[in-house]
Amino acid sequence: MRFFDLFLRRAGVDRHAAQGRRRGTSRLTVVCPRDEIGALRKQICLDFSAAGLDVARVQVDTGRDTELASACITVNCPPELRGELMSQARRLSANPAVRHVRFGAGAAAGMAGGARTAA
Repeated sequence: MRFFDLFLRRAGVDRHAAQGRRRGTSRLTVVCPRDEIGALRKQICLDFSAAGLDVARVQVDTGRDTELASACITVNCPPELRGELMSQARRLSANPAVRHVRFGAGAAAGMAGGARTAA
Protein backbone atom coordinates (compact mmCIF):
# COMPACT_ATOMS: atom_id res chain seq x y z
CA MET A 1 0.00 0.00 0.00
CA ARG A 2 2.88 2.37 0.76
CA PHE A 3 4.27 1.82 -2.72
CA PHE A 4 0.91 2.75 -4.25
CA ASP A 5 0.71 5.89 -2.05
CA LEU A 6 4.20 6.88 -3.16
CA PHE A 7 3.17 6.38 -6.78
CA LEU A 8 0.09 8.59 -6.30
CA ARG A 9 2.09 11.32 -4.54
CA ARG A 10 4.68 11.40 -7.31
CA ALA A 11 1.91 11.57 -9.87
CA GLY A 12 0.48 14.58 -8.05
CA VAL A 13 -2.74 12.88 -6.99
CA ASP A 14 -4.22 13.54 -3.56
CA ARG A 15 -5.50 10.11 -2.52
CA HIS A 16 -8.02 11.48 -0.03
CA ALA A 17 -9.47 13.91 -2.57
CA ALA A 18 -9.68 11.11 -5.13
CA GLN A 19 -11.68 8.98 -2.72
CA GLY A 20 -14.19 11.78 -2.21
CA ARG A 21 -15.29 13.45 0.95
CA ARG A 22 -14.84 11.17 3.94
CA ARG A 23 -18.09 10.53 5.78
CA GLY A 24 -18.56 9.56 9.36
CA THR A 25 -21.57 8.18 11.14
CA SER A 26 -22.66 9.27 14.59
CA ARG A 27 -25.47 8.01 16.73
CA LEU A 28 -27.28 9.74 19.54
CA THR A 29 -30.25 8.78 21.70
CA VAL A 30 -32.76 11.28 22.99
CA VAL A 31 -35.13 10.39 25.86
CA CYS A 32 -38.30 12.42 26.38
CA PRO A 33 -41.95 12.02 27.47
CA ARG A 34 -43.87 9.67 25.22
CA ASP A 35 -46.37 12.28 24.07
CA GLU A 36 -43.54 14.63 22.95
CA ILE A 37 -41.58 12.16 20.81
CA GLY A 38 -43.40 12.82 17.51
CA ALA A 39 -42.93 16.58 17.58
CA LEU A 40 -39.36 16.21 18.82
CA ARG A 41 -38.47 13.75 16.04
CA LYS A 42 -39.82 16.15 13.42
CA GLN A 43 -37.92 19.07 14.96
CA ILE A 44 -34.68 17.06 15.07
CA CYS A 45 -34.95 16.19 11.38
CA LEU A 46 -35.66 19.83 10.43
CA ASP A 47 -32.90 21.30 12.62
CA PHE A 48 -30.26 18.77 11.58
CA SER A 49 -31.11 19.21 7.90
CA ALA A 50 -30.90 23.00 8.22
CA ALA A 51 -27.45 22.57 9.83
CA GLY A 52 -26.24 20.47 6.87
CA LEU A 53 -26.38 17.16 8.76
CA ASP A 54 -27.93 14.13 7.07
CA VAL A 55 -30.26 12.14 9.34
CA ALA A 56 -29.94 8.62 7.97
CA ARG A 57 -32.29 6.86 10.38
CA VAL A 58 -34.54 7.48 13.36
CA GLN A 59 -35.65 4.60 15.56
CA VAL A 60 -38.35 5.28 18.14
CA ASP A 61 -38.68 2.99 21.15
CA THR A 62 -41.56 3.28 23.57
CA GLY A 63 -40.16 0.43 25.70
CA ARG A 64 -41.57 -0.68 29.01
CA ASP A 65 -41.84 2.74 30.61
CA THR A 66 -45.35 4.09 30.05
CA GLU A 67 -44.22 7.71 30.39
CA LEU A 68 -40.95 7.88 28.44
CA ALA A 69 -39.86 7.16 24.88
CA SER A 70 -36.46 7.30 23.20
CA ALA A 71 -35.33 8.11 19.69
CA CYS A 72 -32.04 6.73 18.36
CA ILE A 73 -30.84 9.05 15.60
CA THR A 74 -28.16 7.93 13.13
CA VAL A 75 -26.51 10.91 11.44
CA ASN A 76 -24.14 10.91 8.46
CA CYS A 77 -21.71 13.57 9.59
CA PRO A 78 -18.44 14.40 7.83
CA PRO A 79 -15.59 15.29 10.20
CA GLU A 80 -15.76 18.99 9.31
CA LEU A 81 -19.38 19.15 10.61
CA ARG A 82 -18.68 17.38 13.90
CA GLY A 83 -18.79 20.71 15.77
CA GLU A 84 -22.21 21.45 14.32
CA LEU A 85 -23.44 18.04 15.46
CA MET A 86 -22.22 18.79 18.98
CA SER A 87 -23.98 22.14 18.85
CA GLN A 88 -27.24 20.46 17.82
CA ALA A 89 -26.86 17.98 20.68
CA ARG A 90 -26.42 20.85 23.14
CA ARG A 91 -29.58 22.50 21.78
CA LEU A 92 -31.44 19.23 22.25
CA SER A 93 -30.21 18.95 25.83
CA ALA A 94 -31.49 22.46 26.53
CA ASN A 95 -35.00 21.56 25.28
CA PRO A 96 -37.30 21.33 28.34
CA ALA A 97 -39.00 18.21 26.95
CA VAL A 98 -35.72 16.27 26.67
CA ARG A 99 -34.65 14.19 29.67
CA HIS A 100 -31.33 12.73 28.35
CA VAL A 101 -29.09 12.92 25.28
CA ARG A 102 -26.45 10.17 24.86
CA PHE A 103 -23.79 9.78 22.16
CA GLY A 104 -22.04 6.78 20.64
CA ALA A 105 -22.57 3.11 19.86
CA GLY A 106 -23.72 2.47 23.42
CA ALA A 107 -26.59 4.87 22.78
CA ALA A 108 -28.38 2.19 20.79
CA ALA A 109 -28.01 -0.47 23.48
CA GLY A 110 -31.36 0.41 25.03
CA MET A 111 -33.14 0.20 21.70
CA ALA A 112 -33.73 -3.57 21.79
CA GLY A 113 -37.27 -4.76 21.93
CA GLY A 114 -40.09 -2.53 20.73
CA ALA A 115 -38.18 -0.31 18.34
CA ARG A 116 -39.85 0.96 15.23
CA THR A 117 -38.23 2.86 12.41
CA ALA A 118 -39.41 6.26 11.24
CA ALA A 119 -37.45 8.64 9.07
